[in-house]
Formats: sequence, structure tokens, C-alpha cells
Amino acid sequence: MKILKSTLKTEVVFDDALANKYVVRKEWNKSKKAALVIMKSAGETNEIEQDHTTMYVTNNLARLGYGTAIIMNLFPTIEGANTNSSAVENLKHLKEELIKVDDVIIAVGTGIETNKEAVSHLKMMVVILLDKKANLLQIECPKGRKGFHPLYPAVKNEWNLVPYEYVELSV
Repeated sequence: MKILKSTLKTEVVFDDALANKYVVRKEWNKSKKAALVIMKSAGETNEIEQDHTTMYVTNNLARLGYGTAIIMNLFPTIEGANTNSSAVENLKHLKEELIKVDDVIIAVGTGIETNKEAVSHLKMMVVILLDKKANLLQIECPKGRKGFHPLYPAVKNEWNLVPYEYVELSV
């Protein structure tokens, strides 16, 4: 008989009012690579509960040999309206988390090009990531299309990571 044990350490960074969620960190093996996954909007995950997106991110990164998943979003707001101050704070956390990871996975999905504010936030983040020479990746589906969100049915159970191709988006 074999008994396997593991500890999954979770840390979530909120603002004082719990209205903005800036960082979700899941660590199960700190001797393995760490990935920062950038998506669109903060979900329901907290320090105990996981939403489906966080579950798929963690599962896929573990299968790919990572030991830490750090999740951030274009929009950290979970309660109330998005504000300039939350956007600035989000970029501050991006810079802090970037030095802790090996790879950054842009997983905002394929529908943001119609959202002017989302495009603007993505551009700001990508500028920082490129300036810091981050290794940028994206999720590719089995048919070769790229840029998917972790919940997309064709990729939710198996990720193929490929280099991120920045496409200038305008609305």
C-alpha cells in the first residue's frame, strides 16, 4: 500500500475592504517552476474554496510540471465598480509577483477585443511584462488556435503552452 501526501498552500491578497482580489497563490512544490496566469476577472476562489477556473489552472499546471500557480486578473474588482486605484494597485502586484515566476501565461480568452477597458488593461500589463523580459506563453487548443481562457472546453483538461503572440488590439 502507498500513501501519498501533499500540502497545498493557498494565499490570497485582497484589499482591506475585500472588494478587490489581487493575487491568488497556490503552492504545492516550491522546488518546481512557478507560473503566473493572467485572466480577465476575479472569480469566486478564496483561501479555502476553489472555483472551476482555479481548479483547471492548478490541475493543468501540475500536469505540466509546475509547483506554483499564481493567478491575477485584468480586473481585480469583486465588489463594486472598477477604479483607477484598484488598477494601479493591480499593476503594483503584477511587478511584485513577476519576480517570483518562471513563466507568465496570458489566458484572458478570445473575447476581450470588444472591451475597450480590458484591452487597455492587457496592454498595460503586457508592456510591463515585455519590459521585464518575462517568458510569455498562451494556451493553444488541439486545432492550433491560440489565446484561450482555462474554461474553454477544448483546453480545460489539457493545456498546450506556446509562445504568446502580442497582437495590437484596438476598440
